[in-house]
Amino acid sequence: MLYKVIFFTNGFIPVEDASGLIQFEGGMDLRIGEFSKRNNITQDAIRHYIDLGLLVVEKQGSHYYFTEDNCCDLQKIMMLKELDFTLGEIQTILCFNRLEGERSNDFRRFLLSLLERNRARVNQKLQKFNEIENILKHKIQELSREEVEKPKVMGFPLASLPILCCPSCKNQLHIAGGTIENHMLLVADVFCECGYEAVVEDGIFIDRHAVKKRNMPSKQEFLESTSPHYINFMYNGTTTLMNYIHAHAGHSDYILELDHCVGRFLMQYIEQIPEGCTYILLSTDLDRLRELKQNLQLHYGEKRFIFLCSELKQIPLASGSVDIIVNHGMNTRYVLSEKKFLPAVASPLLKPKGLFAGAFWHLGVRSGSGIHSPMEARDYLCRNEIIRSMEELNFSSINMEDFGPVKDSSPYLALKDKDQYLTLYAGIKNSNSSYEAALINAAREIWPPRHRIS
Repeated sequence: MLYKVIFFTNGFIPVEDASGLIQFEGGMDLRIGEFSKRNNITQDAIRHYIDLGLLVVEKQGSHYYFTEDNCCDLQKIMMLKELDFTLGEIQTILCFNRLEGERSNDFRRFLLSLLERNRARVNQKLQKFNEIENILKHKIQELSREEVEKPKVMGFPLASLPILCCPSCKNQLHIAGGTIENHMLLVADVFCECGYEAVVEDGIFIDRHAVKKRNMPSKQEFLESTSPHYINFMYNGTTTLMNYIHAHAGHSDYILELDHCVGRFLMQYIEQIPEGCTYILLSTDLDRLRELKQNLQLHYGEKRFIFLCSELKQIPLASGSVDIIVNHGMNTRYVLSEKKFLPAVASPLLKPKGLFAGAFWHLGVRSGSGIHSPMEARDYLCRNEIIRSMEELNFSSINMEDFGPVKDSSPYLALKDKDQYLTLYAGIKNSNSSYEAALINAAREIWPPRHRIS
């Protein structure tokens, strides 16, 4: 609300606001409710002004009674607030006015000095806001230019063709009708003599039978439905997993990310990808994979990526071809949807001495209760069972930390409204050729149910 104000050499008086100065009928005093309503201000604000001494109001018993003088004081307060004075400064002005009166030279000089000081302060703020406006303008122009810049082309690296294999029979895949640019395969037909078929389109390896449109929230929708506490909890888990990888990765040719929201871990880790390493992204959501690829082409065209649109159980990569597997929280959803333990399915892809870095969400040290899934699935939402299963898969733990619990009601969480825990795990795959057959068998299905009390 803006106030028209006349400043005299002997003081100041408010003339009117947008609705006109409040007039009291017949000199009648008002109770706080009516005073609040007529002046369009909350009762809490009025009481606060009384407590600070900005308003001096007659009190009879437990009730305040407001006069026309109180209305004039309130108009002065609101006018001075519009001039960017603090409540403390307004308190000083009103006290000086009550001490000396508006007609005194001392009050006039005092008010003039404050007005000049405030004008200088406002000019400083204007200068600061102009600087901020220029920065915002520059940033908007920068981001707008990035959207129209021609991105670098990314495709399937020709140097990585040897790690491809048929996910059905494990034999070599054949490539036909290829289009190659900058040592990358952009378009091709892919097939195996056993009948498996796939394509490379726009540099993405696509198993057409695997393509699914997943009903997932946008980042904005997830952010709006999830508490900052939960998101910060997730972020702490991500940074811890990154530290594990940085500490134990060494030289790595290939990193495979398994994430329910493809690329989520990558966008935090991307600056730490080892030199010369190829990062493999897997999803059945082709649209999301394409969107991620476009973003990476625009900003990280110098790095190496493989984009695979395929099922987890049908990854077209040779056994023992990957140095690091990152499970960024995907195990929980995989257990609930597929009734399989994700590391058992993915770990045959690891090289001997390869690193499995996992963020395992679970329901604590006991089997999860209240989950509408068979008991064998609940077992893999139990911290102790997860660790035991990693040992059965011939992994040796080198780092492990437990966090939680945390609870959130976001509809997009697999364990909505439940106390959730997070175990961060880094384990090395032991080199044991006699164990490979058991490892592959373990990837087929979850072990038979162990009927235990939840």
